[in-house]
Amino acid sequence: MEEDMYVPPEQATALTPASEIARRLKPLIGQQLRLTGKTRTDGANLRKLVAATLASGNLPAAAKEGSWRCVPPKGKGVPSLLREYVDTYIVTSGNSYNLQVWNRDPSSPSVQIEYTDGATLLANQVRFVLVRVDTTSHRVRCVAVLSPDYIVNRFGKFGKPTVKQQLIITPTARQRVYEAPGSMVFLPDDPRVAKRTVARVDLSGCNFHGEPEAGRLLSMEAIKAIVASRVIGAVLEPKATKTRGQALEQLVASALGYKVSDKDVMIGGYPDIRHQALEVKVQDAPTVDLGRYSPQFEEEVAGCAGFTSKSVRYLIALTDATTGKCRGVVLCPGAHLGDQFTYVADESFKCQRSIPMAFFEQMEGMSVANP
Repeated sequence: MEEDMYVPPEQATALTPASEIARRLKPLIGQQLRLTGKTRTDGANLRKLVAATLASGNLPAAAKEGSWRCVPPKGKGVPSLLREYVDTYIVTSGNSYNLQVWNRDPSSPSVQIEYTDGATLLANQVRFVLVRVDTTSHRVRCVAVLSPDYIVNRFGKFGKPTVKQQLIITPTARQRVYEAPGSMVFLPDDPRVAKRTVARVDLSGCNFHGEPEAGRLLSMEAIKAIVASRVIGAVLEPKATKTRGQALEQLVASALGYKVSDKDVMIGGYPDIRHQALEVKVQDAPTVDLGRYSPQFEEEVAGCAGFTSKSVRYLIALTDATTGKCRGVVLCPGAHLGDQFTYVADESFKCQRSIPMAFFEQMEGMSVANP
């Protein structure tokens, strides 16, 4: 059972060897793991599958209540399946896989679990279970159980952590948006920005990734009218968050009057539609990932002259998790996000390491540890 995996082993030295973990996960090869395209859902399904498979074998005895504690605040960064001290990841397609480790430096000997007898489990002892799943058949192709040291020695050091800010929109707050006039929470521009705006303008010849221009910056009221008619009620196919975000970016940019191609929305950057100083987000769960900039802290925005993280406009589309339909919108300057919702007090961060897909190709049909 998955819940059996959330307690660490009775002794730090009792973890099952990685080679045995790989052997126990061998039955996953060929099993179906249906991909929904939603990152969190697919990740949770894999975690449950791995947990159930490991729990069917001989797990180390569980630590008794009161004999251990998570050292990181709120357990951030601690591996999901504590009993065997593993984290699980889905690998699909492409030329390389970008391994992202949240809220801990996987190469460091920082303490994650501390026992009352002084024993510890460290960040660099976590085992990574990487499961490659075929995107067409939805069947498991291979399993790799890797240690941080192996990853560093084979593929190089993990990248410098990148900061990620988050905003919480609770179910109650979402309901307030749905019940607002037009299912939209709207607040106008800062007066210093408002005096630079226009009510209408032809944007068909403009690059929406370009810097804001005098005489071509739409007022928030103009954007509000466009959003009300084109975004609320629209369906964004519920795929991985980034893909849905790109779909929203394309929808909004086109609605504003820009000529947009699929390649345009792959560029990224902040804010998404820089020409209008407009950042767009899709949200179907309590947490909204804000990225590098957070309106909680004011700072100048590169490539967006005259705007700070507080005056940049935010459009957050609240979509139904099942249908992908946009049921409500938040449209306001960044300075007002904190008035409406709650910032996560602690910043999250991630360390990344690219692994060539050729590595997984060599393990087709296998479950191996540090090959």
